[in-house]
Amino acid sequence: MNQLILPYQKNIKKNFENFFFEGDNNKLIIDNIKKIFLGEYNQIFITGEKCYGKSHILHSACNFFNEKKCIYIPLKEKNSFHPDILEGFENYNLICIDDINNIFGEKDWEFKIFVLINKALEKSKKIIFTSSVKPDKSIVKLQDLQSRLSWALILGIEEPNEKAKINIMKKTILEHEYNIVPESCDYLMKNRNRSIKSLLNDIHKVGFYSLSTNKKVTLKNLRAILD
Repeated sequence: MNQLILPYQKNIKKNFENFFFEGDNNKLIIDNIKKIFLGEYNQIFITGEKCYGKSHILHSACNFFNEKKCIYIPLKEKNSFHPDILEGFENYNLICIDDINNIFGEKDWEFKIFVLINKALEKSKKIIFTSSVKPDKSIVKLQDLQSRLSWALILGIEEPNEKAKINIMKKTILEHEYNIVPESCDYLMKNRNRSIKSLLNDIHKVGFYSLSTNKKVTLKNLRAILD
């Protein structure tokens, strides 16, 4: 698992141009990230529900600043690491910390993140966080960490509209090489739970069926697979 935390290697599949989530606030997030080395904020804290594209944004940021020294830290994988792994990360120009909510309430992790933030800010480094929740006092147990996070520019990702959801589903089908007709996306949008999380769960369920059976999923057999 250690390869997940390394000096960032460019991933051309993740960029701001193929971020499908339209909306004024989402544009504001991207605009502020692009000028983070010029603006007044050293930290940006992005909130959004699961499947809203938070990780995509961080990968896109690392790609956008590819000429700088960037690091991507996926805290959903924290159980594979000791908090001490964060030592020295303050030397990176851009520190992208994904799913920081996964360490809220955990004493050792909260303290190490707090230390990392202090060291990074002392060196004028930039930090972008993502989280499913805001860094409220009721959630972040270490008061000093909560205070540091509250200094950040806090922005929320807007829910994708119908067009964006369909595009995300089609993109997922292509990325995983699922044998599913594109029209299935429109069917799911009209007949299933319309949350992006549920829609993608349906796509993966149907996609796994197509791969495991080596059969193409059409509108005729889609309903039977989901039921």
